[in-house]
Amino acid sequence: MKLTTVDRLSCLLASVVALGVCCAPLRATEPTELKDETGKTIIKYVVEPPEGVAPAGTRDPAKQVGLFLCFPEHDTPVDADIFPVRQALIRMGIRDQFVLLAGGPQAQKFGMADMEPIDKLIAWAKKTYAINPRRVYMFGKGEGGKISAEFTMTHPQIVTAAITHSWGFWVMPSEFHDALDPVNSAPELYMNLGHRDLATHLTTVRDTYPRVKAKGYHVIYREFEDMASRSYYPPSNDDSIAWAVRLRNKTIAPSPEEAKLLKGFDGAVNVPADGYFTTLALVGGAPAGTVLQKLFASKDANVRAAAAETCSHGAFGEATVAALAKLVSDPSPKVRAATFRALGKEANWRSEAAQQALSRSRRTRPPPNPTASPQPTGSVRPSACRSAASVRIRRYSAPSSH
Repeated sequence: MKLTTVDRLSCLLASVVALGVCCAPLRATEPTELKDETGKTIIKYVVEPPEGVAPAGTRDPAKQVGLFLCFPEHDTPVDADIFPVRQALIRMGIRDQFVLLAGGPQAQKFGMADMEPIDKLIAWAKKTYAINPRRVYMFGKGEGGKISAEFTMTHPQIVTAAITHSWGFWVMPSEFHDALDPVNSAPELYMNLGHRDLATHLTTVRDTYPRVKAKGYHVIYREFEDMASRSYYPPSNDDSIAWAVRLRNKTIAPSPEEAKLLKGFDGAVNVPADGYFTTLALVGGAPAGTVLQKLFASKDANVRAAAAETCSHGAFGEATVAALAKLVSDPSPKVRAATFRALGKEANWRSEAAQQALSRSRRTRPPPNPTASPQPTGSVRPSACRSAASVRIRRYSAPSSH
């Protein structure tokens, strides 16, 4: 059948309409209400569990998932800040390992009145999904970043770490008897600021960092020249979320099932096919770090190399990083290579033990000998292993004028 001019115009118009429908921006998900026994709304939320998530009550650590709470800026949809977390997890290939949960404020902005509702929301999530309580993290933008940090600092027995964007925070716990312990009990913090953000955001975030640092918290602070006020910024998202998911809650002991995995290293140790101890990376934290420190002293170079490589896949505390640093002079090139890879990652995330180890390595490296014979294949120069990671190490000093 021959098409007329009118027919062609009609087809073109239909194509444009269809294209417009396909390219229309995704709308925010309508939030659900968590209610108490009387039917009163506690908090509005949006949840995105991974496909095939294990049922609630699952005790196998390998089948349990982590929980990422995502809180929005005021006057934005409840689930506005799930997107950057989701996309980072997808790029990392671990989206199936986390429940994403967004919560809305009680009023226009988050404040103290939100503390109890968020506590109940987390409790609901733990009853509903197979969440490992040692793997609970927060992410927020603006007022959502404020409540993420403040809830995390005041609830270290619940939240492992918080990532904030574009705003500061003020509510911190008071130490009436014992000083804050950043190594053994305090949660971890990661602050982000874009130079293209609002002027009030720049001054507020820059004021917050030295105050929180002076309090004693371990804080990673990043400024990005081309980042604006949006929390979706892959260079920041990928780094901060990769940092967070390695961490484990310092105040919660490993479960009996996790402890059983650690006891599996009491006898002879076999090097896994993938080159590192996945069970130790899964359990993580200082308890798994204690096991790694013993493996660093193994007579088998392959075991030492696998133990060092494991430190590139999990976070095990400063004591383990300090013990790892001793392997920079290991006689095995394979061990040294794995050691420098892990130290580079830890140094990027502000581990003082790693930064000092890399600095010492550079100072003590002998000058090149033009008459020396070429190194054999497979040998490792510390500077070569360190170069890619060390360029990322940045020490932040609070700006004197902005």
